[in-house]
Amino acid sequence: MPTPQFDRPLALKDQVYRILRARVRQGDLTPQDRLVDATLARDMNISRTPVREALQLMVHEGLLDTTTRGFKLSELDQTEVGHLFELRLLLEPTVAAKSAMTSDRKGADRLVACIAQAETADDATPHRFNAAIYRFFEILTSLCDNRVMAQSVLLYHDRLAQLRAHMMASPKHRALAAQGYMSIANAIAAGDAATAQEASEKHIRIGITTCRTLGLMSKI
Repeated sequence: MPTPQFDRPLALKDQVYRILRARVRQGDLTPQDRLVDATLARDMNISRTPVREALQLMVHEGLLDTTTRGFKLSELDQTEVGHLFELRLLLEPTVAAKSAMTSDRKGADRLVACIAQAETADDATPHRFNAAIYRFFEILTSLCDNRVMAQSVLLYHDRLAQLRAHMMASPKHRALAAQGYMSIANAIAAGDAATAQEASEKHIRIGITTCRTLGLMSKI
C-alpha cells in the first residue's frame, strides 16, 4: 500500500477518516476484510492514535463493526437495505428538487459530467463507476441548502457502498443506474425542480425493484 500524502492543516484523524471512507465508497473493502489499526498506521507512516480515532468514528456512524481481529465493514441484511431505500425515497427527491433551484449552474453541469465519466467504466474498472457516483452525490448535496439533509444522504450512501459494489459489477445494472442518474442531472442542470424530483423518485423505485428481484432487500 503506497504511503498517502497528507494535508497537514487537517487533523490526521480526519485525513485517515477520509481515506478509509473513500475505500468504503469505491467498494475496495468487503465484510471479509479486516482493518487493524497497527497495520494501517504502519502503512500510512503515522501513529496508531489518529487511525484508531478514525476507525471508532466509522463505528459510531455504523460503517464498521469491531471484532477480535480489528474492524470490519458492517454487513447489510435485507431489512436494513429496505430501511435505507425507504430513507432514500424520503430525502433524495427533495434534495434533487432543492438542487435544481440553485443558482450554481456550473455545479449542476458538473453532475452531468460525473455521469458521463461513470459511463466510461467497464468490467475491469467498476470502481471508476462507484467513484463517479459518489462524486455525483457530493456535488448534488453541495447544491442543496439543507445541510443536515445533505449529510444524511452522504452517510446512508456510505452504508449502501457494499450493495452498490455488488450490483455495479454488472454492465446491465451500471447502464440502468447511469440512465437514471443522467435524467436527474439533466433536470437539475435545466433548473427544473419538479422533473428532478420525479426523476429521482423513479430512479430509486427502479433500484428497489432490482434489489427485490435479486433478493437483496425485504419489502418496505
